[in-house]
Amino acid sequence: MPDFKSTFQDEVRRLARKELKAFEAKINEQKKTISALTKRVNELEKKQAAAVKSAAVKPAAEAVQAAAPAADGRKARFSPKSLVKFRKKYSLSQKALAVLLGVTPFTVSHWEIGKNRPRANQIEAFSALAKLGKRKVLALVAEKAPEELPAPKKAVKKAPKALKKAKAPKKAAEKKASAPAKRGRKAKADKAAKAAAPAEKKA
Repeated sequence: MPDFKSTFQDEVRRLARKELKAFEAKINEQKKTISALTKRVNELEKKQAAAVKSAAVKPAAEAVQAAAPAADGRKARFSPKSLVKFRKKYSLSQKALAVLLGVTPFTVSHWEIGKNRPRANQIEAFSALAKLGKRKVLALVAEKAPEELPAPKKAVKKAPKALKKAKAPKKAAEKKASAPAKRGRKAKADKAAKAAAPAEKKA
C-alpha cells in the first residue's frame, strides 16, 4: 500500500508548481501590458512636446495682418535683400522673425541666402509685417518671443553746447595770459644776443 504522506506531498508540490506557472504567466502578461503602455505614453509625450514647440513657433501672421493696413490689391513682392534689410532695420534676430512668420530660423536663413523662396501666404505675412511701424513690430516680438527683443542701444553722451561755450573763453584767456611771458622771454634772448655780438667782434 503506497505511503499516503509522500503521495500527498507530491500532489501538493505538483499543484504548487502548476499555480506558480500560472502566476508567472500572469506576471509576464502584466509586464507586456506595462511595456506597451509605457511606449504609448512616451509617444504621446513626444507628440505633445512637438505640439507645444510648433505652437510656440505658430505664425503671428494673423495678428500681423490684422494690425497692418489694408492691402491695395497689389501682389506682394519678396526678395532676400528686402528680408535682410527689414531684419537689420529693426535689429531682429532670425529667430524673432521666424516666430513672427510661423517658420523656423533655419527657413529664414535659407530665404535670406536665396536657397529657398517663401510660399505665397508667407510672403503676404512678411509684406504685412513690413507695413507696420517699429513700435508695433517690437510689440509683436515682445508678445511672441520676448527673449528675442533687441537690446536697447546705449545713448552716447554729448557735451552740452553751454559747456563748450564756457570752455572757449577760458582757453582764450589762458592763451592771452601766456602771450606776455613769451614776449618777455624773447626780448631777453634778443638782448643777450646783442650783448654777445660786440664781444665776438673784439675777439
